[in-house]
Amino acid sequence: MKHQFKFNPLATAVLTLLCGSSISSYAETANNVSDVATSKVNNTQLNAAIKESFAGQNFFEQYYVDKNSAEAQVRDSKNPSNRYCEGVWVTPFSTQSTSVKPEEASSIITADNGYYNPNGDSILSGDVVIDQSGRMIRADEVTIDQTQTFAKAKGNVQMAQGGIIAQSDQIDYNLKDETGQLNNSFYIAELTHAHGHAQRIERPSQNKIILEDASYTTCPPDEKPTWNIKADQITLDQETGRGVTRGTKLYVKDVPVLAVPYFNFPIDDRRTTGILNPNFGFTNDGGFELSVPVYLNLAPNYDATITPRMITDRGLVAQGEFRYLTENFGQGSIWGTYLPNDREYNDEDRKDLHFLHNWNINPQWSTNLEYNYVSDKDFFSDLDNNPSTRTELNQRRAWELNYAHGIPGLKAQLKVEDFQTLDETIPDVDKPYARLPQFLLNYVGGNPQGWEYEFNNDTAYFKKDINDAGLALSQPSGTRLYNQFATRYNFRNPWSFVIPEVSVRSLNVYYDQDTQNNGSDSRTKSVIVPQFTLDTGLTFEKDGKYLQTITPRAFYAYAPYENQNLNPNFDSTTASISYDQLFSPYRFYGHDRLEDNNFMSLGVSYSLFDTVGLERLRASVGQSYYFSDRKVGLRSGLDEIDREKHTGPVLSLSSQLSQNFTISTNSAWMSNGDSAQQDLQLYYTGAKGNLYNVGYFYRKDLPDRQDKYDQAVASFIQPVKDNWRIMGHAQYDLDNRVAREYLLGVNYESCCWGISVYGRSYYNDLDDVSSPDTKRKNAVMAEITLKGLGGLNNKLSSLLENRILGFDKANQSWTH
Repeated sequence: MKHQFKFNPLATAVLTLLCGSSISSYAETANNVSDVATSKVNNTQLNAAIKESFAGQNFFEQYYVDKNSAEAQVRDSKNPSNRYCEGVWVTPFSTQSTSVKPEEASSIITADNGYYNPNGDSILSGDVVIDQSGRMIRADEVTIDQTQTFAKAKGNVQMAQGGIIAQSDQIDYNLKDETGQLNNSFYIAELTHAHGHAQRIERPSQNKIILEDASYTTCPPDEKPTWNIKADQITLDQETGRGVTRGTKLYVKDVPVLAVPYFNFPIDDRRTTGILNPNFGFTNDGGFELSVPVYLNLAPNYDATITPRMITDRGLVAQGEFRYLTENFGQGSIWGTYLPNDREYNDEDRKDLHFLHNWNINPQWSTNLEYNYVSDKDFFSDLDNNPSTRTELNQRRAWELNYAHGIPGLKAQLKVEDFQTLDETIPDVDKPYARLPQFLLNYVGGNPQGWEYEFNNDTAYFKKDINDAGLALSQPSGTRLYNQFATRYNFRNPWSFVIPEVSVRSLNVYYDQDTQNNGSDSRTKSVIVPQFTLDTGLTFEKDGKYLQTITPRAFYAYAPYENQNLNPNFDSTTASISYDQLFSPYRFYGHDRLEDNNFMSLGVSYSLFDTVGLERLRASVGQSYYFSDRKVGLRSGLDEIDREKHTGPVLSLSSQLSQNFTISTNSAWMSNGDSAQQDLQLYYTGAKGNLYNVGYFYRKDLPDRQDKYDQAVASFIQPVKDNWRIMGHAQYDLDNRVAREYLLGVNYESCCWGISVYGRSYYNDLDDVSSPDTKRKNAVMAEITLKGLGGLNNKLSSLLENRILGFDKANQSWTH
């Protein structure tokens, strides 16, 4: 029969080796049944959780189960560590399980036989199982000496806690100084999908563990590991949070490929100085490149990363990043790059510098500061090692102070903003103004289901440094003050809505002294425009096999004309064409003009939902009708569009043809029937990780309204066999008949390793591809990832995530 013992000294011996803590020790005989009845362990369930084990392979196979099995369903099989694996580790305690601190827990021990000798050694034998509130130990035999100083467990000793389980032939432990050793140990780490072996594990002190002749891999246990790490000695120091390996070798298919005599690494979340994973690659205009980041743990609240980088055709590059965290004033970072005498760029120095600081002062107030400097427009395409980065023509420099979540309905912002324009050939007229400063305020009050009122203010001083006195007349600097007060009534019910709104808008411009001295009109320009809008619609529904809805909508806007031809344009652009824009009274983004309106827009939307909730069809079509010409524009004089009596039709159409296939299109026509814009996108994602995207985007050249754009894009991911897949992306400029970018790669992923090889050909985002001086950039990259050790590169996944719609979803369906 089984016997139960409450025997804390023995539990202390083996659990402390596993958990790194000790508990007080005492012994009780099995006769005191009432003391242990409330914490009795169900031996049937316990023995089912830990079966009879064997060394090595047999031990691992006990806890490695098929991902689709019932045992695996109680675990997170979608954990990134289990991605691409057919099996998962299921240890007696999951990684999410919690356990009582050893010093606060009692231990329940069951055994076939027990012998307690107050004058000698006490022995438990025969399927000994120890349970201690979230920890568990099993052994064939355990012995503790008379002084309760030395404990020994032997014969298939297993220890489990929090996703970790280990098996050893024997454990010897000193209860007094908490030292001991384990012989011939195998271990499993469920969270990282790792397992390995150590010939000897020694704990010479409370905070230090030494593993001798140790191995580590994340490959499945039912196959010969593709790679594994072997070390003569591994020392884990819990006091410093560091690990040290000596005589370490990386093996690939039993072939040593990397030897590291000494390596220092972290064993907890404490940051520490060390070398990070290197990056390497090859480009046609840079040659081979290699970078080795070095992390510097300078203090608990700030650190730095220094990255020496070699580009064979360009030279040596220095990159650095400094991060800091203050106790009361927020956090931020500074990063930059310096390449002296770039041999591929006329021996010019290449550099960039960036600064970002964020501070949440309290729940209502926050502030941030941003600064960016880049030496030239080609810097990012030539030197930025993050391929998902897109070059911004105007580098932002700004400070903002924000207010929200305080007074109900009130939001405010004060900011100072300037820009560095990277392309020096851009004329001053096309460069953005600086805001020195700008104040924005929005307040909404009243009832969202009844009377509601709103106030908006935009006050800013705009400054542009221009040396040409003639150009300064058309690009003046000054202060713009915009105010709007609106009141509306929101009437809504399940079948209709009616929203009338009356507003008064004012615009005042004050030229600064420099602009007046250059001969500009010195008078203050002021204008006040009232406005009325009425937005109304009906909703009809029809139930049946499919749910159908039809929503006709009518919108009317009126605002009188006020002459603003001489007003400057600081930051306004024409609004883009879309179905929603038909129902807006604002033709411009920005507050440099107050629109004159007298038009009505009519539209209708239709939706069709099937029984599983897919929107099989959504269609919207509308058109605007003008009762007078539009006299207010960003530039003086009316153009042909301003005189049209109506727009062309605007169409928006989308359909979920199935769970996997979606199609959408947006089209707009001019009043004469010419196409103003066309968008078409087809998106398919399969159940096995296959994905296909096709898109076409066209914009007609409309002066002062929109630039010409005529491009097609396509991308795909196609699994082929045995976890191999090919993938690609292309962007083709139909206007210039040139491919702006194309990418083709091949990728293999297994449970414990992966490899990707890809080629990319592209132009800088700011390049004029029609210019004969513009050169295409080509790059070939290779990535190797050893799961559990980290990757040598992650550029391909970064590229695909930013260029292939649905990449993450396809990844999930492929790996699971």
